[in-house]
Amino acid sequence: MVKNNGVLFGEFSFFKDLSAGEQDFLKSRVRIKDFNKGEILFQEGRPCERIFFVQTGRVKIFRTAFSGREQILEILQKGDTCGCHPGSCQWFCSSSAEALSRCTVLFLSRHDFAKLLQMNHNLAHALTRLLSERLKRYSALIEEVSLKDVNKRLVKFLLDMLKGKDGSANVQETLFIPFTRQEIAQRIGAARETVARHLYRLKRAKLIDIKPHQIIIVKKEALEQLLLQ
Repeated sequence: MVKNNGVLFGEFSFFKDLSAGEQDFLKSRVRIKDFNKGEILFQEGRPCERIFFVQTGRVKIFRTAFSGREQILEILQKGDTCGCHPGSCQWFCSSSAEALSRCTVLFLSRHDFAKLLQMNHNLAHALTRLLSERLKRYSALIEEVSLKDVNKRLVKFLLDMLKGKDGSANVQETLFIPFTRQEIAQRIGAARETVARHLYRLKRAKLIDIKPHQIIIVKKEALEQLLLQ
């Protein structure tokens, strides 16, 4: 279902500096669409014709190998965007996007997106920061999947999710995992069964504990040592 009203642009950090006139421009151009879980928003290799912003729900950005295995590049949530540089008129998507849950997104054509960036230089700076952060995440992902040991990939994934949290090495830290095991597998480039097996190995070693939708880091320092072995 497509609609074009009821949007509070102030809820999106990307649009926080828009003037009243720019908000009117955006309101007249943006389109809103609901997607059910599993629906595709766009596919890699297709012409990139529009940019989207997530209003509710979760969307995965991924690539598919010739073997059919998916590699998740990032998970977009409320306020996030797939936004890239408008570039030339001929631009093709390098990845695909799929709804991980029922979600609502705002669509803006690439032409209107480029025009909005020209109208507001703060948006252009915000886009540069976004692309810089994305490049940093993708570089970390390349490092992560380049590790031959799946166990190390999994441990690094868990430790990366802990970044920014306070806590000492011997204090339990609980992660609320927004990913299924299949999504974790796609994120680290492994099979779901392999991820499950290594999670339970870490649990048996008393380095982590596993609860519904939670992973409890029992011995953070010991996990960090695994990456050095």
